[in-house]
Amino acid sequence: MSTNDDWQELIDGHLRGELSESEMERLAERLDSDPAARQAFVEESLWDTRMAEVLRGGGDDKTAEQLVSTTASNLDLQKSTNTILRLMLAAAAAVIVVLSVGLYQQQAQAERRIAEIQSNPPEVKPEPSIAKIIGLSGALIWTGDRGKIQRELVVGTELPGGTIEGVAPDSWFELQFNDGSTVMISGTSMLTFADAGQKVLRLKDGSLTANVEPQPVDKPMLIHTHTALLRVLGTQFEVKAGLTSTALNVSEGKVRLKRLSDNGEVDVPAQHRLIAEADNELIAVNVPDSVSSWKSELHHKRGGYGKWQPATDNKPASLKAIPLKPPHAPHVTLYLAGLPVDHSNDAPVVVQPDSRLVVRGRLGSDARVHFGIRVSNPNGEFAGMFRGDLNEKQPLARRDDNGHFDEVYDLSNFTVDPSVIDRKDELASKPDGLILNGVWAFTHTGRPSGLELYEIELLPPPDNSTALE
Repeated sequence: MSTNDDWQELIDGHLRGELSESEMERLAERLDSDPAARQAFVEESLWDTRMAEVLRGGGDDKTAEQLVSTTASNLDLQKSTNTILRLMLAAAAAVIVVLSVGLYQQQAQAERRIAEIQSNPPEVKPEPSIAKIIGLSGALIWTGDRGKIQRELVVGTELPGGTIEGVAPDSWFELQFNDGSTVMISGTSMLTFADAGQKVLRLKDGSLTANVEPQPVDKPMLIHTHTALLRVLGTQFEVKAGLTSTALNVSEGKVRLKRLSDNGEVDVPAQHRLIAEADNELIAVNVPDSVSSWKSELHHKRGGYGKWQPATDNKPASLKAIPLKPPHAPHVTLYLAGLPVDHSNDAPVVVQPDSRLVVRGRLGSDARVHFGIRVSNPNGEFAGMFRGDLNEKQPLARRDDNGHFDEVYDLSNFTVDPSVIDRKDELASKPDGLILNGVWAFTHTGRPSGLELYEIELLPPPDNSTALE
C-alpha cells in the first residue's frame, strides 16, 4: 500500500471511529508534522460532516445535487475550505484573546488587592493584658498563647497569658494580675496562666507561691497540677507539683483541694499542709515547727537541676553539673547543679545566724566551686538569693587523690546575689530567719570541671549543734 493510500485509510478510519490506539498515534504525528496533511484532513472532515447533514435530512435530491456540483468544483471547494479554516482560526484566536484578557484582568485585580493590603494592612488588635511582671531573675522563657517565644523579659512587661518556665535553680518569676493577686515560681518550674473572667493556672512542674485577692464565689482561681485541682477564693499558700504528688502549704485563708485519682476533696485551712498522692490518706495536718538543719537525699531521690547518676560500688549517687548560659551573659558558660530544699513532709528549714553549709562532691580538676541559696518568707513569698563567693572568702575546693572534696561554708559570709541586687531595698539583706528553699553550685572555668554533688547539708550554728565528725 502506498503512503497516500495509507494516509487516506487513516483519515477514513478516524471518521468511522475505527482506529486503534497505535493508528491514532500515527495520525496525530502526521498532522503535527505535515501542513498538507492537516489541509486534507480538514477537507475530508468537512465533507463527511456535510454529507451526514444531507443524510439526516431525509435524502433531499436537490440538496445532494448541489453538494455534488459544489464538490466537483475544486476551486469552489478550496475557497469554501479556506473560508471555513479562516473562520475556525479566527474563532480560536478570539477565544484565546478572551481567555488572555480574563487572566490578565484577574492577575491585575489580585495585584491591586495585594498592593492595597500592603499599603493598608489590616489592624491587628493586641491581646489584652491580664498581668504584668513585677520581679524576675535567672534564666526564663515565656511562650505566648500564639506560640510567641521570648527570653528577654523585664520588670513591667505586661502579658496576655501564656507559659513561663524557669530553667535554672536560681530562676524566679513574679507576676501580678490586674486585680492585685500575685503568683511566683522559683527554681526549675513551669506555669501556664490565663484569665478570661476567671483565673486558670496550670503548674506543670516545680514550686508556686501565691497571694490571692478575694475572688468571686462562682469564679475562684483554679490551679491544676498532675494530681490535683485547687480552688482558691483568696489566701496565701505554696504549692509544689510533681508527676505523682501535689504538696500544699496554706499560710492564710483556706484552699479546697480535689485529688484527681478518686475525686476526693478536702479544705486545707491556714497553718496546715497536705500531700495529695494516689496512695495517701487525704488529711490536712498542722504545719510543724521549723527546724534549723537539713540534708539532701540523692541516694534515693531524683530531682534538681543537673544529671542525676545512681550510686555505684565506687561512689554514691550524685547530681552532675550541666552547662548553662546566663541570659545576661550569653558569652559565658557555667557548669551548674542545684537542688530544691523539699520540706513538704517535714518542718520548714530556717536559716539561723552563723548556720553552716556542708558540701560534699567531686571535681575532675582544680576549680573554685561557687555556692548560692534561695530563701523565702514564712508565708512562702520570695525573700532573696545569696552567694558565698563574692567577698573572696570561699576557698578553693580541696580534692583528694580521687577528686573528692568536703567543704564547710559559713552562711554569715554570704551576700546578696547580683541577680537581685536591683531589688535589695525590698528583699532581705541577710538569710537569717528565712526559709531555705534551694541550693546550687557551679564552676566558671571556661570548660567542664567534672563537678558532681554527692550531698549538701545545712547545719545550725556551732553552739546549737554537735561538732562535725
